[in-house]
Amino acid sequence: MNKQELDQFEDEIRGSIKEEQSWMMTYADMMTLLFAFFVLLFSMSTIDPVKISQLMDGMGDQPELKSFNEITKEFEDILEELNIENQAKVSRDPRGVTLEIDGDICFESASTQLHETLIRVLDLAAKKVLSQADDPRLITVEGHTDADQIPKELRKFFPTNWELSAARASKVVNYLIDIGVNSGKLQASGYADRWPASLSWYDVRSGKVNNAVIAENNKTEEQKKINRRIKIVFSKN
Repeated sequence: MNKQELDQFEDEIRGSIKEEQSWMMTYADMMTLLFAFFVLLFSMSTIDPVKISQLMDGMGDQPELKSFNEITKEFEDILEELNIENQAKVSRDPRGVTLEIDGDICFESASTQLHETLIRVLDLAAKKVLSQADDPRLITVEGHTDADQIPKELRKFFPTNWELSAARASKVVNYLIDIGVNSGKLQASGYADRWPASLSWYDVRSGKVNNAVIAENNKTEEQKKINRRIKIVFSKN
């Protein structure tokens, strides 16, 4: 290969390298423009030292809340301590951790009188779980009934099972307040007979509950006892 051919070959190699690396020039230009853009944004912004201080103070004051695993374990320990694992259960649904107490240890039919076992559950739940200082998460107490009609002599107090279930939930909430649980995070809710114990949160919310389903889940006295229950829902927020 003579000198002229060698020079021509070197020129071709350099040209190929330049073509392969041409994208780097575009990339470098883009990064320079982005850097200039963010510098401009920062120069136009105003840092408020008061707001920054408040944010840092708020983060520093945030209490260390119990995890849902811890809450679940404490509820389960309560059931074990009282030896009522067969009459109550701890579960999860999209709202949070749920402690569900079967009706046979909650209320008699058409009654709002708290059973002694339910009182013991509430006492331990308040002490171990529900009264944590500075925990703002909502605690919903749900009242549920069987499908029996309200006795005629009681209809002036509870015209339907809606009023009865709400009264049961309110009775539990009032008791929890009396033993020291923060009333600001307690909520009472009544479901009447519209949420039989055998059905899930999804079943209820998706519209699977109708009169036929309710009748099927209240055919026996045992089913009715289970349906007359209280649920305590420790919410995510």
